[in-house]
Amino acid sequence: MKPDERQRVLYVSERELPPEIFAVLRLTWYRDGKPHRIDEVILEEEEGIQDGFSKVVVEALKTGADVSILTEYNAASLGIYVDQ
Repeated sequence: MKPDERQRVLYVSERELPPEIFAVLRLTWYRDGKPHRIDEVILEEEEGIQDGFSKVVVEALKTGADVSILTEYNAASLGIYVDQ
């Protein structure tokens, strides 16, 4: 199954996190329509971290990953919109 044949999932959960944490980002990669690998990254709060964040998320979705985000910020403030 090609990446564009499987509908990707974007999930954003707004939760209180320690002040030094911007977000926890989990990418689930698929091969032949089945989960193949999971990458989880903790992004630290720092100057400019929001710049380009939505582009990274959109690119991961375009390349076939499901994306889950745990953050204190709402999706719209991160530049993530349902219609992307």
